[in-house]
Amino acid sequence: MELVLYSIGFSVFLATLLVIAAIYSKNKIVKSELAKKQLEIDHQKELVEQLIEVQEEERSRIARELHDGVNAKLATVLLFAAKPKEKVDGQEISDAIREAMQISRRISYDLLPPTLESFGLKGALFELFEEIEEKSDISIQIELDDHVDEIPTNKQLHVYRIVQESLQNTIKYAEATSIHLNALYNGQQLILTYQDNGKGMDFTTTAQLGLGLKNIAARAEMIPATHEFKSEPGKGFQTKLMIEL
Repeated sequence: MELVLYSIGFSVFLATLLVIAAIYSKNKIVKSELAKKQLEIDHQKELVEQLIEVQEEERSRIARELHDGVNAKLATVLLFAAKPKEKVDGQEISDAIREAMQISRRISYDLLPPTLESFGLKGALFELFEEIEEKSDISIQIELDDHVDEIPTNKQLHVYRIVQESLQNTIKYAEATSIHLNALYNGQQLILTYQDNGKGMDFTTTAQLGLGLKNIAARAEMIPATHEFKSEPGKGFQTKLMIEL
């Protein structure tokens, strides 16, 4: 009888241990899942904050251009218009209006490049690089697979902005003499690689990415695309995008 009671007691004890172990294991899994979800939430929050920061910077830039450019030129026209008719210089008025129109077109182009709408991403990128080549001493090499235009229309602007941001970083900071843009399709992904031969940077000693690189990272997430930054002092800078098609 004692043996039976002992066996029952041991079985109950063992069952209790198993239940406790199962509960502990489940709690551990739940905590792990919650931690994973929290990381995802934190990442999305950081992404949103980066996008807001980028958008605010863009709004500020446009506001400055409108105030310092368009408004200033229109104010000049008003001053001329207020003069006695015989003292009005028609050529100066025409020049001020023309400059205001040029600034307005540039702002409009920055918001949405017309070539992107008319000819697609490939045509817009070629136009962008031709403009850079005309205005600088940087040597340009561009090779784009036709699959570039298979990127969904609503995502093409993000890719364009990423390349544009990379160009701006090169022009402002890299002291580069050449830029190479390459896009190849491997049957599953379009791999777009931007490379300059500038002075590069050391990511291990850079506490934070600059606004330009944050912009690139945020836009890559919006595509969504896998992105990589690669750079070393004296070895240029590379941005790579891997986009599923």
